[in-house]
Amino acid sequence: MWKNTSIFFQITLLFAFAFISFLVISLFYAKVQPSLDSIKQYNTLVSAIGRMRQFNASLQDIKNFLEEENFHEVALTNDIKKRLLEDTKVPKVGAFNIGITQDGDDIYITLRTHKNFIVYKDSSTFSWSKYYTITLLGCILLIVIYITIMKRLIPLNYIKYEIIEMSRENVFRKIKYGVTNQDEIGELVREFNRCVGKINAVDESRFLFLRSVMHELKTPITKGRIIAEMLSNPKQKERLCSVFERLNTLINEFAKVEELASQTYNVKKVEIMLSELVDKVIEMLILDKATQNNVLLDSNNDLLKVDVDLFSLAIKNLADNAIKYSENKQVIIESKGQDLIVKNKGERLKLDINEYFKPYFKDIKNPMSQGFGLGMYIVKSTLDAQNFRLTYHYLDGYNIFLIHDCIVENYCEIGR
Repeated sequence: MWKNTSIFFQITLLFAFAFISFLVISLFYAKVQPSLDSIKQYNTLVSAIGRMRQFNASLQDIKNFLEEENFHEVALTNDIKKRLLEDTKVPKVGAFNIGITQDGDDIYITLRTHKNFIVYKDSSTFSWSKYYTITLLGCILLIVIYITIMKRLIPLNYIKYEIIEMSRENVFRKIKYGVTNQDEIGELVREFNRCVGKINAVDESRFLFLRSVMHELKTPITKGRIIAEMLSNPKQKERLCSVFERLNTLINEFAKVEELASQTYNVKKVEIMLSELVDKVIEMLILDKATQNNVLLDSNNDLLKVDVDLFSLAIKNLADNAIKYSENKQVIIESKGQDLIVKNKGERLKLDINEYFKPYFKDIKNPMSQGFGLGMYIVKSTLDAQNFRLTYHYLDGYNIFLIHDCIVENYCEIGR
């Protein structure tokens, strides 16, 4: 979960934890340390007085010593007197005892004689200013460090939004924010911009190349079509026109595949009757009059919601392969619930279906197979662009291809 959170959130959380920890430690130190320092100081004084007593120092000498150390005698309160009576023993006549007594936040040095108590307290007041100053400076330092780090990382946020915008618009452009920074972020932006420049250059050259190829291919096809129309033999005329029409269709298919591969095609799904789509597919197949009945539609009036150009291109390639490799040169198109079925009677596919989806696929077991191996690749690409799933089954001698969830309504009225 920590890895999936924003780096800005992580830094903010860490600094908040550090800030709170610093405040807690500072307050604890300010609360406890003065008492510890006072007790340590008083213990040192008591030890010094003990050494003085070893040299037979009198009670007056000890009083003078305490006064030199800035201690003064204070009035004995009932609470202190009660505690002293409980905690200390009565000394012998002429002797005295020395101890430390704490009452709340106050610490006293007590001298007990045989008859009474003498209580001393430090005259100097404890200064809190140094603790407050250190705490304040520490807080300011943490805040300045946090602001500095966040300010250096803010360009990452702008860069992220620019890249997201590029992805939405499906276009590469150079990032302007942070390009002048002389740090790792600036280096990243400049390297990204260099890559964008190279990608755009390659994309432009690819576009120009395809345009040139399309132009160079379509020009002779158009000329050939014109010459074919001038033939007097109807049969030869029809055959030649069919050939040129098919070549023109193939070029248009390649252009469509190129748009899909470069992710520049804008998918537009509309509702269309299955019968209308099949008519369009038959027209794209450019079948002879004798073979037009080889496409069999075995379905009631189903309604599809698809990109007509892409979906008809996919069905056209499936039907073309089905007719080509069928035992009876027929392809059957039917529906099953929300799925569309394209099937033919023939042998089972020799390889896994995913192998046929690869571009320029060639069956090594059948080197005489025709085509460039793009048919199934085009089918997969066009269906993927519409978020449709294609599966393959072999049942009762039929190769069955299912396109899932493309039908939105079964038995739709014709006049809809």
